Amino acid sequence: MRFLQAAVFVIVAGFANPWLFAADDFRIETKVFSGRDKAPVSQNVTLFQAGYVYDYMADPDRVAVFDRAHGRFILLDPTRKVKVEIKSDDVLAFTEKLHGWAAKSSNAFMKFAADPDFEVTFSESGELTLASPHLTYRLETVPADTPESAQQYREFSDWYARFNAMFNPGSTPPFPRLEVDEELAKRGLVPTEVSLTIPTQPTLGVRAVSMHTEHKVTWRLLPRDLSTISETANQLGAFKAVSLDEFLPRAVTKR
Repeated sequence: MRFLQAAVFVIVAGFANPWLFAADDFRIETKVFSGRDKAPVSQNVTLFQAGYVYDYMADPDRVAVFDRAHGRFILLDPTRKVKVEIKSDDVLAFTEKLHGWAAKSSNAFMKFAADPDFEVTFSESGELTLASPHLTYRLETVPADTPESAQQYREFSDWYARFNAMFNPGSTPPFPRLEVDEELAKRGLVPTEVSLTIPTQPTLGVRAVSMHTEHKVTWRLLPRDLSTISETANQLGAFKAVSLDEFLPRAVTKR
């Protein structure tokens, strides 16, 4: 569901940044499961601090830093001690082209993914469902700690959805997930569990997909998180900058 998931794992041009004035610090631990597998296919920890988002993937060891104020992602490979910078404008341009292509596609699934139309329901217990014949999201949610943290989560998830689409060719376009994020933001929620199901659609060449993510949200950073962020800051200054082509062979694997 995502390259550096939560995802599965992420808006306005110009990058006016409210986080610089009101930003909460918190953490999210994520486990991603495929189908009925009991063992997660990926795990990561996402740290929000001072308007930055640090996403740490366990296997392989990768770090993604989202610096919204400067309109960029910075990917780090601690093993090779290299880094690469990717402009948010480039990510946005890619997804705009993807939207245009999907909207004109003769494939009904892709046309839906370009401009999704969900039946949305929300229960008193906090279950949010976005349902359609093509794909369905079911989420267990909790209220965000503050309106600012809800907005931070929404921006993080929106941008990473776009980013993952760019670096996972052939994956589902990010636009359905953007709809999910909008519904969460309207209610001031963050997810604790997300299930995505895509039924088999033989005439469209779509295979069944079942993914499930679990999110443990803590509305503060732990002492070890601050140490990890400090180490990342040192790596940002010390690691060698390389081109995307040099970085990608080991940083991205197709799902």
